Amino acid sequence: MKMESITKSGAPRPLAHYCEGVVVGDHIYAAGQIASDYTSGIPSEARTDPAFPYYGSDIQRQTRYVLENLEKTFRAAGAGLDDVVKSQVFLTDLDDFYYFDQVWKEFFSHPPPRTTVQVDALLVPGCRVEIDLVAFRD
Repeated sequence: MKMESITKSGAPRPLAHYCEGVVVGDHIYAAGQIASDYTSGIPSEARTDPAFPYYGSDIQRQTRYVLENLEKTFRAAGAGLDDVVKSQVFLTDLDDFYYFDQVWKEFFSHPPPRTTVQVDALLVPGCRVEIDLVAFRD
């Protein structure tokens, strides 16, 4: 079976040697994504502004940033988040779960099966969430 890399989504390009996702038949496998632009660490749109700390939270901003980039990845592969059939979420602090889940509900009206676990750290310091998704396109 042929495997095709997803390379033209417009999402930030990882520095490490891997692609953001692959299409295999009718399945799309997205690499785990974090809230990093891979140039400056966590971009301003993924963190609270120190001058206005009560407007949003880091976990909400990071979750939204990651899901928006995953949405770009799936669009580049001819699918959308409605086609997601499996998800894995890695949080550095399970106390963030409630606020993470509030943003998750904005993107998934019919949520896919999800595994959520706590991890000690993620690849870029300050990142609080990593999400990877699998989709099936008709």
